[in-house]
Amino acid sequence: MIRNISRLPRYYLLRIKRLRGDPHYLASGIGFGVFMGILPLIPVQTLLLIPLSVAFRVSTIAALIAATLISNPLTFAPQYYLTWKLGNFIMPGKISWQHLEHVLVTIENEGLLDGVTTFSHLGFNAISVILTGGVIIGIPLAIVSYFVSLHFFRTVRRKRAQRHKLD
Repeated sequence: MIRNISRLPRYYLLRIKRLRGDPHYLASGIGFGVFMGILPLIPVQTLLLIPLSVAFRVSTIAALIAATLISNPLTFAPQYYLTWKLGNFIMPGKISWQHLEHVLVTIENEGLLDGVTTFSHLGFNAISVILTGGVIIGIPLAIVSYFVSLHFFRTVRRKRAQRHKLD
């Protein structure tokens, strides 16, 4: 099990490396996926990510891979905690960590459908706190990931072109 978890980053890096297309298009997908992955919308994240990536004309596949890397069962608790902490700093007193932790436990133990139900019962104040924190964290991370992945995709494209010249 631990061996499989330690192999996941390499697996996703290979999946990203194998993506084909314009570097800007792919990097935009990565940046958008990172932003959407940071937003604490786990129950509806993919449902929003696919149509929005098409609407914004970014790589849907790259966005899905990036969002999965950012938002997965290993990162739920720390991600929610950080977005809550920052959102609660900006908008204090709107939600307690114990209340939010209950939602995470429900999603983890009882499944996605019950998690969606519990998430929807949080109320506007609670959701606005964690979304505020998510947006504040997500925007800089999305920008950084765009530029890092743009450099990455340009390097991969250049190496592919050199390899084709040698063949």
